[in-house]
Amino acid sequence: MERIFKTIGLLRFSVLTPTYYSERFPTLKETAAHIFSDERMDLRFRIFENLCLPTLINQTDPDFEMIVLTAESMPPVHLERLLDLIEPLPNIHCRPVGTDNHYKLLQNGYNSISRDGITHRILFRLDDDDAVDLNFVKRTKRFAKGLAKFQSPRQPYVIAHNRGFYVNTTDGAPEIFDAVERAPLSTGTTLVAPAKHGHNPYRFNHRKLPQHYNTYQDISVPAFIRTIHGDNKSNPAQMGLTHKLGMDEIADQVQTHFGMTLDDLRAL
Repeated sequence: MERIFKTIGLLRFSVLTPTYYSERFPTLKETAAHIFSDERMDLRFRIFENLCLPTLINQTDPDFEMIVLTAESMPPVHLERLLDLIEPLPNIHCRPVGTDNHYKLLQNGYNSISRDGITHRILFRLDDDDAVDLNFVKRTKRFAKGLAKFQSPRQPYVIAHNRGFYVNTTDGAPEIFDAVERAPLSTGTTLVAPAKHGHNPYRFNHRKLPQHYNTYQDISVPAFIRTIHGDNKSNPAQMGLTHKLGMDEIADQVQTHFGMTLDDLRAL
């Protein structure tokens, strides 16, 4: 039976739910006060508009759907700003949601894209303050189809992109450095699964995905830019090789694979 794939990504832009951020804030009201504060919104929009969104818009293969999950209760000034960014884009969809269980909201987000006419989905995850390289969709499709030859049609499998760059702004002047991770990151991690399968790449902690699925980890090209800025939900840690490249080589690779300069990254 021929496998027919559809590629769908999902990122969260300040989703409000009682099962997310609950370890930091005891009530939903306190969570909302934090995530919707003007200072935090300014930061998230600045990185989203100048890093995350451009690399999605400029993918060399535009044949994918992207869900931007956000909160119905986001203050109107911020929600309207987000809608103004997303609505003109034919394959990127803003989905304002209520305060349901976090993982259920993610499932519903992925499932909002029709599964008619396909046998399998290529589901990737991304954070609103990170980026994937401009060939990400094209390359991930190629991996998904090639790896399918070694998998049962009913068996999900993971593709992780472990080479990339960090931009760390927590200690003053931005530090930009290379990394090759030894376990899957959140950025761009992909679950390939039958169309009606219930899991998506948020099902387990991304570092632990190889405990649950066959996992292919690619380090052929720099595939991610991850930002560290003090408002990260998790505590970003590098688990692997770092600081192996000089700044000239980093600059060349950032330009080639992301269409950006080091000054662009420093300005974030």
